[in-house]
Amino acid sequence: MNGSTARRSLGVGDGLRAFGGGIGFIVGTPRVWGYALVPFLMMTVLACGFGWLGVWLAGQTGTAVFGSDAGFWGQTGSWALSIVAGAVCLLIAVLLAILFAQPLSGFALEAIARAQEKELTGWTVPQPPFLSALFLALRIALVTLIVGGSVGGVLFAVGIVFQPALVITVPLKFLLGGWLLAWNFVDYPLSLHGLGVGARLAWAGRHWEAFTAFGLAWAVLLLVPGVFLLVLPMGVAGAARLVVAGALEERSVY
Repeated sequence: MNGSTARRSLGVGDGLRAFGGGIGFIVGTPRVWGYALVPFLMMTVLACGFGWLGVWLAGQTGTAVFGSDAGFWGQTGSWALSIVAGAVCLLIAVLLAILFAQPLSGFALEAIARAQEKELTGWTVPQPPFLSALFLALRIALVTLIVGGSVGGVLFAVGIVFQPALVITVPLKFLLGGWLLAWNFVDYPLSLHGLGVGARLAWAGRHWEAFTAFGLAWAVLLLVPGVFLLVLPMGVAGAARLVVAGALEERSVY
């Protein structure tokens, strides 16, 4: 069948099945466990590296401000400043590690998307170069951060200035979070097929119900703090299932 076949949009059930299927694929497929651990391990390495650098800089700051030959109170002030600065630097180190762990893990996430596609269809696209995967992952992270930060910041400000609006802004922020998660995950398998930004937006619009249900399911799971990098591989696998389901309905890719 060719691309002229009537297209059917995916529904809420398709989005929820992709959510559960992505989790099941990662848990039940030992050959991708190494790839699935990459984001968490990458964050750990980056957090340790940035943390060590931050603590060293904090110690240098205390010495620079109070001098190395300060008396008792000078040494006390130097240590206090170093401890406070070190705590701030460690927090920044963790945030930077979370921010960069996903882009630097792009090669592993694309491998998971390809493995999920191959299991469902029997074939997949070739692996892109490492730098291409890195650039894609950086773009995904930056777009998600910029759009989410901008719109989320506006909704937060409206809720603070006019608190009765929280009845509307809180659900909107949750919905926004679900959309951003879905976009973040789906971008990997869609990019493997060379779809541009416009084509990806068109895909999301065509399968809006499934796209929204898929993202909201992950948003609910991510209410548990600190699990994003652990479920990221599952989200990408689920997104690959959703893309395959959409392609089979449209009869245009597979």
